[in-house]
Amino acid sequence: MSEVRLIARAAAREGKAEELKALLAGMVKPTRAEAGCKFYEFFASNEPGVFYFNELWQSREHLKAHEASMHFVEILGKAKDLTDGPMRVDFLTEVK
Repeated sequence: MSEVRLIARAAAREGKAEELKALLAGMVKPTRAEAGCKFYEFFASNEPGVFYFNELWQSREHLKAHEASMHFVEILGKAKDLTDGPMRVDFLTEVK
């Protein structure tokens, strides 16, 4: 199994940045406890209302399990009303 690295970006609707930040921050603790999570970091951008997750998963299967987890489904469901569109996910490949 090969590791999966990704960066996910969420942008808040006007006036919803603090609410979105608090909601998404709730993903950190339960996700870090998941099997296969090597690291999971949450950042606020220098661009107001924009947030990033920096993630490393042991395998694609572990990432799929994360996407099916109760906290993921619940939090991202609530985030739809706070974001200006879908979360952008970029899968990364190390350049050597």
